[in-house]
Amino acid sequence: SGVWDNKVVEQHPDWAVVKANGEKSTQKVSFFSPYLQTYMIPQLKELASVYKVDGAWIDGECWAVEPDFGEASLRRFTAETGIDEIPRKQSDKYWPEFIEYTRTLFREHLKTYVDAIHASNPYFQITSNWAYSSMMPEKVSIDLDYLSGDVTPQNGVYRSAFEARCLARQGKPWDLMAWGFSWNGGEMPMSVKSAAQLKQEAAEIIAMGGGVQFYFQQNRDLSIKPWIAGMLSDIAGFCRERQPFCHKAVPVPQVALIYPSVSYQRTAGSPYARPTGMLQGILYALLDAQLPVEILMEHHVPGALKSYKLVVIPECESLEPSTIEEVRSYLASGGKVLTIGSKTAGIFKKELGIKSAETKPERILYISIPGRIGSVRSEVLDVKLEEGARPLSFFYRGSDFRERDETISASVSKSGNGLIAGIYFNAGTSYIEYKTPVIRDFIEGVIKELNPVFMTSVKGSDLVHVAVNRLNGRLYVNLINTAGEHTNQSAIGYDEIPALHNLRISIMADTKPSFVRLQPGGENIIFDYEKGRVSFSIPVLDLHSIIEIY
Repeated sequence: SGVWDNKVVEQHPDWAVVKANGEKSTQKVSFFSPYLQTYMIPQLKELASVYKVDGAWIDGECWAVEPDFGEASLRRFTAETGIDEIPRKQSDKYWPEFIEYTRTLFREHLKTYVDAIHASNPYFQITSNWAYSSMMPEKVSIDLDYLSGDVTPQNGVYRSAFEARCLARQGKPWDLMAWGFSWNGGEMPMSVKSAAQLKQEAAEIIAMGGGVQFYFQQNRDLSIKPWIAGMLSDIAGFCRERQPFCHKAVPVPQVALIYPSVSYQRTAGSPYARPTGMLQGILYALLDAQLPVEILMEHHVPGALKSYKLVVIPECESLEPSTIEEVRSYLASGGKVLTIGSKTAGIFKKELGIKSAETKPERILYISIPGRIGSVRSEVLDVKLEEGARPLSFFYRGSDFRERDETISASVSKSGNGLIAGIYFNAGTSYIEYKTPVIRDFIEGVIKELNPVFMTSVKGSDLVHVAVNRLNGRLYVNLINTAGEHTNQSAIGYDEIPALHNLRISIMADTKPSFVRLQPGGENIIFDYEKGRVSFSIPVLDLHSIIEIY
């Protein structure tokens, strides 16, 4: 580990981070200590030169960083910012400035050891766990050889889908580590996952073009557990079969989900471990509606939106002015935009045609889709619309269609040559905290009002995730079966994923393809081609199949 090193702090307590209350950390190393030059860099150089190790994956890094209230740290903070009123907690004035200062210290720490190792051995490949990922949503500025992170062991299927999309556009080779065992960090006993679980997690990763690794704990004497070897071979075979159709594939732009990087970082309680449930929830709802989604951090946005059929802006308090202008330009040229959240709508008040708005405190609300009502708990933006903006749905006072309220839950408005819709409750937070298909279908219904034309359509099950890529001049449509108990936080493991049947697939194509095949295996698919679309059926989807079109 880098930032987190219990042993060194035990041996050198004066090297430890000082907490806000003046206590020394028993885990975290101060950036003002000689740790890098005395321990970490010499050890890495020794591994490379003496033992011929060719790479390192450094754990305990950005996600473990804590603000340092030691004298040297505070002196530098004041010298660089002119601020002498030191914040001690998130509610204090200047907390965002102190957290951003701490991020600067981490970047310097990272650059110091990466550059030192590369200078010593240019062929040594090194990465820092979760650097430039969802936890560090920044433009890559340090010469890491690749990006990587270890996915949380619980509900690794959905979390892999999220983390893969955060890394995929960062311009570096990347992989994700799937934990080979379940554990919630508490009283849950650690238990080795089944091959089925790990294949399902791997599918979400490789479908976005990345590599995948699996972490199993060794015995305390460093020996491996021989009984796992057969399962490892099975999992590896699953990944290798799909590698020619997935590895380093490039997503075809369809849906862009904006990661409000600056807003999320500005409101963070810690440097690099801000919860992102609101963003994850929207991604999962979109994926559960069979939409191919990419995540664009704000530094990815300039010049990129015009390639997408739909842009989705999740719950956030603000966006960078440049991002707002990019969205407005996209709308003016005919783009389709969906804003989600009680605060997000205020950023695009004019475009949404909001005449007036009042934020109502969090409470239980009821939303509707055709033939069904579902409940959510959320803050609400109670809006009154200008003429020309059109309500799409209203809240209900209870789960009865006779109890409709006059508070608008979603609306749509023309803006420039485009269309923009707003959902006025925190649908992402609601979906990840208290998942219901009504939220998924509600969001999908609002999207249909925007009428974007997507490349793919998958019907027959809501348990399919879709990723559309190009590789070597061919189109690949990944279909991932997300059935199973991965969302059950009490399930240590599961070893059966029910197959999905009779999926109906439609894919846009300018000309009739030479062939359509199901990979791996190369099975030729009988298809129809009419009005620029390829149509066919998939009788059975076991876990992860890839449609190859050429």
